Amino acid sequence: MYWEQLTAKSFHENVENGEMTAILPVGSVEAHGMHCPLGADNIAPLEFCRRLEARYSDRLIVLPIIPYGHNWELAHFSGTIAIPSRVFGEFVAETGKEVGRWGVKNLVIMNGHGGNNAALHEAMENMGNAGIRSVLISWWLDYAKEIRTITSGQGHAGEDETAVMLALAPDWVHMEDATFNPYVPNFYVKGPGLHEKVLYDATTGDGRLATREKGERIVDVVTDRMAELLEDLWADRLFHTL
Repeated sequence: MYWEQLTAKSFHENVENGEMTAILPVGSVEAHGMHCPLGADNIAPLEFCRRLEARYSDRLIVLPIIPYGHNWELAHFSGTIAIPSRVFGEFVAETGKEVGRWGVKNLVIMNGHGGNNAALHEAMENMGNAGIRSVLISWWLDYAKEIRTITSGQGHAGEDETAVMLALAPDWVHMEDATFNPYVPNFYVKGPGLHEKVLYDATTGDGRLATREKGERIVDVVTDRMAELLEDLWADRLFHTL
């Protein structure tokens, strides 16, 4: 089910105070190299939500996406819409609280953008204080081990993300403009001018190595792993013992 497609009557009958799990996709609008679409971080989480909803339509309800995220490092690149971390985090937290107000106990945050993570962690704490259990999925991060069996590297508009875009939105990818960023920072650092190396051409890694076949394999394996996470959530298997 999709939250925005329901009427108030059908929402009351099918969702309110029931056993549904909500998925909230969040992303960003920002430069992804010179070759991938500005909305790459929205395209991927929306597709993962679609695939999971198709598998579990009786247990999942997908919320409308929050399409703008925190992307300070990329703010100067053409087309980027940068939202302050505090504003973004508060918006997510208040959205989650409203979802919980209608009886939804579990909220899965389907994140498409790395710059959102710090704000999302704080938002999850705020929602936890309101009695909402939330789970955060950042597909390229949580399933990096699986992805690295398919690609030789990862990165922002790098091999893995470009491959996923070739699989999901091939008409919006321009491989002739893909580049390679040879710079790898030694420390976590922020400051003026760093984009010249840290995010050379709005890229980390090598997007030139991407193929559609790699992207299709990534999407399939990540979807399967996300399905396993949902099964663990519903079976209360969120922890393991050493």
